[in-house]
Amino acid sequence: MRNPFDLTGHVAVVTGANTGIGQAVAVALARAGADVACVGRSGADETLAEIRALGRRGVDIKADLSTIEPVARVVDETVAAFGRIDILVNNAGIIRRNDAINFTEEDWDAVVDTNLKSVFFLSQAVAKVMIKSGRGKIIHIASM
Repeated sequence: MRNPFDLTGHVAVVTGANTGIGQAVAVALARAGADVACVGRSGADETLAEIRALGRRGVDIKADLSTIEPVARVVDETVAAFGRIDILVNNAGIIRRNDAINFTEEDWDAVVDTNLKSVFFLSQAVAKVMIKSGRGKIIHIASM
């Protein structure tokens, strides 16, 4: 019987893969057989070591997703490294802890730009690659 969780031959992009939930997702995808592009502001050395220890390939793509500027580069670097993208996990996010009545426009823009705007535009760019290949899955994770 075929393992329904087998991702051998698939390529995943995981944002916020350097720590926490994103790191756990990236490693779990590798454990299931996927190669993983780890996207984050800081290096994902620990995550990559775990991915490689599982016999999978991984790349570290440093990108600040508080703007949409790096979106095309994330897609291009992933496709250059692996030739495809099958899975996108939008996990990166920020929180500004402040009472609503004290929340500034700068706070609002930072949260919306990272947690919504870059998620939409990265999903859009990856979807174009997925549509060309005829397959793909996009997953959004949010912490509330």
